[in-house]
Amino acid sequence: MRRNLKVKLSFLKRRLVNPSHPVSPEGKVLLHIGCGKINSPEFINIDAQPYAHVHVVTDKIAELSQFADESVDLVYMCHILEHIKMSGLAPVLQEMKRVLRTNGVLRLSVPDFDRLIDVYKAGGENTDVIHLQLMGGQDSDYNVHYSVFNRKGLSALLQKAGFREVRPWDPRDCRHHDFKDKACKIMTVGGQSFEISLNLEAVK
Repeated sequence: MRRNLKVKLSFLKRRLVNPSHPVSPEGKVLLHIGCGKINSPEFINIDAQPYAHVHVVTDKIAELSQFADESVDLVYMCHILEHIKMSGLAPVLQEMKRVLRTNGVLRLSVPDFDRLIDVYKAGGENTDVIHLQLMGGQDSDYNVHYSVFNRKGLSALLQKAGFREVRPWDPRDCRHHDFKDKACKIMTVGGQSFEISLNLEAVK
């Protein structure tokens, strides 16, 4: 009850006040798309939900007209890409490429299908063990998964979108990641622990 009240007050505050866009201490423009409740002060926060710290409220992330071509240094999306229908993946990636400067980085984290298979096997081949990570909570229109990814498939998708380099990144040891989120999510099943996120970044 208290949590719901806190969220409602946050939404109300956002309707009354538009937060100003921050710039990182290095003068870089960093976007956190699908930030949810996370508020890292160096990021411009973009989300479908109007939390008080969200600078751009939208669910149309393939249409970020607020940002000019080649105006952004880093785009971060954590467990967002799987919520996009397969037909919408290419337009979203093209929009990220449009706003990024040359040498800018698209940093992604998504559920790793290959690791979820390992979780499934460790859980006695019970689909309930991976249902949430594979299909989403399905308690709202924003919490449904439409796509699945592994390293091979996501790398190919990013290369097809025109990014010139795809590489792994470590949420425990990288710049511009001073917060905890699903990028470092661990599931423990059958006495075994699994890091279930695929963390890749692509360079324009």
